[in-house]
Amino acid sequence: MERGLHYGVGFPVEVVMQASPAPAPRFSPSGLPVAALLLLGLVLRLIHLGSGLWYDEIQTLVEYARLPMGRILTEYPTTNHHLLYSVLARASTGLLGESGAALRLPAALLGTASLWAFWRLALKVTDRREALLGTLLLTVSYHHVWFSQNARGYSGLLLFTLLGTTAFLRLLEDPRAGWPALAWYSGCMALAAYIHPTAVALPAAHAILLGALAVTSRKAGARALWRPAAGLLLAGCLALLLYAPVLGQVVKTVTAGNPQGAETAWKSPVWLLLETARGLSVGLPGGWVTLASGVVVFAAGMASFFRKSPALLWLLIGPALVTAAIVLALRHNLWPRFFFFSAGFAVLIALRGGFAIARTLFRARGPALATAGAILAVLTSAAMLPRAWRPKQDFEAAARFVDRERSPEDAVVTVDLTVFPYREWLGRDWDVARSEAELETIELGHRRTWLVYTFPVRLQVVQPGIWNRLTARYRPAAEFPGTVGGGAIVIMVSPPTPPAR
Repeated sequence: MERGLHYGVGFPVEVVMQASPAPAPRFSPSGLPVAALLLLGLVLRLIHLGSGLWYDEIQTLVEYARLPMGRILTEYPTTNHHLLYSVLARASTGLLGESGAALRLPAALLGTASLWAFWRLALKVTDRREALLGTLLLTVSYHHVWFSQNARGYSGLLLFTLLGTTAFLRLLEDPRAGWPALAWYSGCMALAAYIHPTAVALPAAHAILLGALAVTSRKAGARALWRPAAGLLLAGCLALLLYAPVLGQVVKTVTAGNPQGAETAWKSPVWLLLETARGLSVGLPGGWVTLASGVVVFAAGMASFFRKSPALLWLLIGPALVTAAIVLALRHNLWPRFFFFSAGFAVLIALRGGFAIARTLFRARGPALATAGAILAVLTSAAMLPRAWRPKQDFEAAARFVDRERSPEDAVVTVDLTVFPYREWLGRDWDVARSEAELETIELGHRRTWLVYTFPVRLQVVQPGIWNRLTARYRPAAEFPGTVGGGAIVIMVSPPTPPAR
């Protein structure tokens, strides 16, 4: 059993070398399955790549990807502006033409690259069997494919998280790791922050671990911490350099409250837990039953990693905990997608838990049975992939329905989060209602009124008058589901207005 450095009682950093074989030669046969998985992963992420953009992607296209590069780099009006992704989207749409597929192509490529990054990290913290099974599971994962077809910074954040964690472990363990390794870690952390500002939680979690190691280490061990500490310092400098043109705007935007001060359910930790559970159940084979079983398996995996090294367990779960603390402190909306960067860590923990439980229950036959269970999970997960290729929000289908059903005397109204997509993206000159009084005025001037809305959890709070009028006077006409939680496009229609006498 190889061991890395040991920093004091309670925080051993033989976290990754234990039970891990020596690195494989660069062109070993074991690399062929991984190369095949990367090719398969790319294909799966290109299928229906341009299907059904959702609100945030539309905003990325209209407000950022269409801008000159100079403005992209020097303006930060909203947190929806994932700077590095906007740069990549501008380059992609500029080369390939404006389309949903071109807008999402950077996400697909970054997501595919994250499969390789997961494989590299898994080889450091577990054995080859779990590493390969984990890579296979992510390759056909509903959630991984979904985010790899989401024109946002999340798949890139996952990539840089995995690369940065692997680099950080090397800086902790390897006395031979020099300035190139330090620069690689710093670059990964800076790019992670540049593609999504919540990435600051990752180096923050690393800093917490370094502090704990410094306190619990002997003097010689503490001196060896200078490499990761220098890496953190350099990462901060690089991130500040990247953000320098917009730093003041970022601080102002990130610390701003909800629009109109609305206290939506999106700010509730309870909503976060329920929505996370719902989202996971949609993409897991077996749905809620698998999710409930997964809690037990995940707990077993955390216990196994804790026995191996508390330090390693912190590296796997600490960033998500720090992210939650930061978002709660800022009173920002608690969206589950903020935690997708931990998907690779979650897979490692779950696989470890499955193997640990199998070994406990079945002894020598445990690994074989756990492998069979993991392959079954892969097959059932692959069968659910078509769900990931459905529209995230189907604004276009809803528009076609209204065009077909309305008469020339009818009005079509958009409210709240349907205004921007229809006016700025699809170019519809439909009416806009920002209050119940405006909606009533529109109704009086037309035979019937068609109203299109989405995300009712927000509409009820931001425009309660309109919501109350909808529920009291309108009837449902059609609903176009999407894979974004709560993002179905709903069409309501009012009764015909009696003709004036």
